[in-house]
Amino acid sequence: MKTFKLIEFQMENKEKKVVHIPLTDGLIINKENEKNTWLIELFIEEKYANRFDEFTMDDEIPVQVIITKQENNPAFFTMKLVSQKKIDSFYSILLEGQLSKPPFSFAEQLLESLIEKGLTGPTLLSSFQEKIRNQRKAGHTKQLDQKKH
Repeated sequence: MKTFKLIEFQMENKEKKVVHIPLTDGLIINKENEKNTWLIELFIEEKYANRFDEFTMDDEIPVQVIITKQENNPAFFTMKLVSQKKIDSFYSILLEGQLSKPPFSFAEQLLESLIEKGLTGPTLLSSFQEKIRNQRKAGHTKQLDQKKH
């Protein structure tokens, strides 16, 4: 198993709207088993826990996360709710599922996330351009690393 720090978490609610859940803390674990199972544990403020109330243990929840560093590309999963536990004034939410394909392109996802953060006008444009440049540099670096091996 491999464990990673969860930086950002978003999920699709029953109305198919993307909902950002601010994290107090979070982990994502690749179980490295034959089913390619991943676990996500969210540690969130109590006021955000009700966002999971609409789901049963059988519902599939599309989620996107950013792992390890903010500048990493989002990873997409289809998860199921395993448990919700109240701990003082916080909640621990445990999800289990598999990686899935992104619903749309990186650029569209990036633009949507920047707009959700409230960016507009020149600030939106410069942030978008910076993230696209960083993404391209990261992709170029990965290609170079792959050629070395």
